[in-house]
Amino acid sequence: MDLNQLYANHQRALVNARRSEGPEDRQTYFDLVEYYAKRIGQYRHDAGLPRYHWK
Repeated sequence: MDLNQLYANHQRALVNARRSEGPEDRQTYFDLVEYYAKRIGQYRHDAGLPRYHWK
């Protein structure tokens, strides 16, 4: 999976978490958010890219 796909999946999980109706669904989507964030970080590390920092 390339970086663009990881970003897209991360954003989709964020949207789904916001739209979820119950706490159980919300937690599932936030788990996915965290999962994709870790994969993005690992991808960037492996590619020798700098860490992303919020400004």
